[in-house]
Amino acid sequence: MHCLGMSIDSIVLDLGCGTGNFAEALSPRVKTVIGVDLSKGMLEKALVKYPELPLVRGNVEQLPFESGMFDCTFAVQVLHHIREKEQFVKEARRVLKKGGGLAIDTCSHEQMKTFWFYHYFPEGLEMDLARIPDCFEIVHLLKQAGFENIHVEISYSDIASEHLKPENYLKKDYRDGMSTFHLLQEHLVERGCDILRKDIASGDVTSIIRKYEAQEAIAGGSSVVYGWK
Repeated sequence: MHCLGMSIDSIVLDLGCGTGNFAEALSPRVKTVIGVDLSKGMLEKALVKYPELPLVRGNVEQLPFESGMFDCTFAVQVLHHIREKEQFVKEARRVLKKGGGLAIDTCSHEQMKTFWFYHYFPEGLEMDLARIPDCFEIVHLLKQAGFENIHVEISYSDIASEHLKPENYLKKDYRDGMSTFHLLQEHLVERGCDILRKDIASGDVTSIIRKYEAQEAIAGGSSVVYGWK
């Protein structure tokens, strides 16, 4: 809301809305927020939680909306799931009104290197650095698509407390909520969990987390890249 200057009059599109948490949080603060996602399963979960939320099943690379419909568009931790990133950004711009803004929430490579769970799953960090664009790459994408006045803002206040609980990473249902673990080979996940389990038992995990937290406090937890049509 801060980056794009959203107001109670804004018509907003949540690109890759998933189970609807961000769209629902914005709903009382803007005129309208519509969520779009390709995943039928995600949208079904969203409708169970938020039956009044306007949701559309569609491909964010070929948005099912007329041009110039929205004041703002945003995507939270979505870009690395998109195959045709250039087309995605062009489509986000197409559906914006003149002067409308796009915000992409992501993690810079510097920030990712401060996330403690990669200590136990180092191959996951290597893989994620290769598949998740760094902020300067996203700035370039926006410039290519014709966005102007592009900025990168670091967020220091979005660290989820659940990620600070090492026991959570021993639970498959928790890991299943993170794409890193879907892509990581099973034997590497099991090895990391074995080491983590031992460090939890010995108490060593506490000092490891604190070391990474100190680095994250400097780098921030995530970044928002945003610009205007």
